[in-house]
Formats: sequence, C-alpha cells, structure tokens
Amino acid sequence: MFGCYASIADLKGILGITSTTDDTVMRKILEAASRSIDNYCNRTFVTQTATKVFDGAFMLHVPDLLSIDTLKTDEDGDYDYDNTYETTDYILYGVGVEDTLNTYPKIRIEIDPNGDYSSFASGYKKGVQIAGVWGYGDGISATPCIADTTISEDLTAGEADVDVTSATNLSAGQLILIGSEQYYIYSISSTTLTTEPGVNGTTEATHTNGDTIYIYQYPSDIRQACLDLSVALYQNRARQGLQSERIGDYEYTVRGAAGRGGAMTEQGMIQSMLNDTIKSYKRMRF
Repeated sequence: MFGCYASIADLKGILGITSTTDDTVMRKILEAASRSIDNYCNRTFVTQTATKVFDGAFMLHVPDLLSIDTLKTDEDGDYDYDNTYETTDYILYGVGVEDTLNTYPKIRIEIDPNGDYSSFASGYKKGVQIAGVWGYGDGISATPCIADTTISEDLTAGEADVDVTSATNLSAGQLILIGSEQYYIYSISSTTLTTEPGVNGTTEATHTNGDTIYIYQYPSDIRQACLDLSVALYQNRARQGLQSERIGDYEYTVRGAAGRGGAMTEQGMIQSMLNDTIKSYKRMRF
C-alpha cells in the first residue's frame, strides 16, 4: 500500500526543519505512521482499485467502498460471474446512523426491490464479484482528491519522473492522481517529481501535457494523528542516535504495549497516542 496521511512538508513545518538531509527518513517515518494507523483502525484511508469477491444473498457487508465499476454474480458456481448488475439493481449504504444513502464510504449493499434481481447469488460461496475503488478516503466524497496543478509533458506508461507546471502544493509522501492512475511521490527537485507510478491497483498509462494532477485528501484528525505520531517517532529516533532504523519499514506496526518494568515501548507509545486521538475510526476486523 502506498500513501502517507501527511506530507514531509507538513512534518518539517511542525519540527521547524528546513534542511533536506533527513527527507528520506521523514518519508519513511510518515509511511510507518500511516500503516500503523491502518492497522490500528482495521481499515485503510488510501484508495485502492481492486476486484473482490463475497458471499451473500440479499445483503452484502463490504469493506470501505467508494465506487463500483462492476457488480457481477455467479449463477452456477463456476466462478464465471455471468450476471452483471445495473446500478438500479442495488442500493449502497454508507457509514453513520442517519442519511446513510449519502455518506461515504459505503459499507453495505442491498438488493433494490425495484430492480431486475431478487438476490445477489443462489447460495454459492464467493458468488458476488465487485470491481471498484476501495478505502475510506476523506470520509466525505467518492472522489477524495482535489485538483491542483498540471503535468508539463506527455508521459509514457510507467514513466517515473513527472514534470509539473508547479510543485508549490506538492510534497514527498503524497499520493496523487493523473487520469485514473495513482502516483506516489518519493521526492521533488524543482518541478520534477520522482514517483512510483501505477500504485494501489491502478494501471500504468500514457498521459497528455496539461492533464490535471489531483492530490488525495484524508480526514483532518487522521492527518493530525499521522503528524503527531511521526513527530514522536522522529524525536525518539534522534534520542536513540539514529539507531531505530525499522521505523522506515512498512512492516513496522502497532504490536506491543509496554517494555520491561512497565516502561513504555515505541509500540506502546503508538497504541496510546492512537487510542487518544482516532479511536472512533476503529472498525471490527472485516
């Protein structure tokens, strides 16, 4: 999974750092903090394009879902997914207790009684296949990103160095969208982005000079939790004399609570901070 819930520019602003010396370390810390938030919340706020399968007849409980490209069912148990449902055949319900037809992300799908089908599947395991965009996003919209700048060159499929018209609002650690393809920004030099193209299930594609760049957005308290956690991890790293290298590892997540003698471990610190700030975002493991 690629994408940080805050940027290097955000983190450096809080720490009062202008040097670029630790930019790579900071990006890895932000990555680690973001994945720790995902693990703590049992959900991801990054959007991912993927195809998933489910069991169900009249109602489906699904992971956070922002939009559906296709919903198909298997009518005879051969996993061919013969029936393609129209949007008028089902109803999407979002999070919350009120007005769930208009909230995001979607977490439940029901058969529309006015549609062409009486159920999703005929009792077959993995009888429903959904291709779409998954993830919590910003908790407001099916398209949780805002238009910012444009690319200043034609891009070939898989091209990692992206020239842009302006990089004022861009920063390493951000996830951006060009067309239907996500790019993860590793670093920026002037107006050239060094990126990982085609991330989070999106397809590498060509893009045309002048195409818009969109920047992904996340809930403000998730962004703040990522910053608070990253500041603590960065300062802890400094206190340890740059010895805590695993903070840059994607596998570094919340695991422990306390060390010997009751001393708070780094993992315990993460758990405590997230309990205090974003507990309301936790969902039962799907």
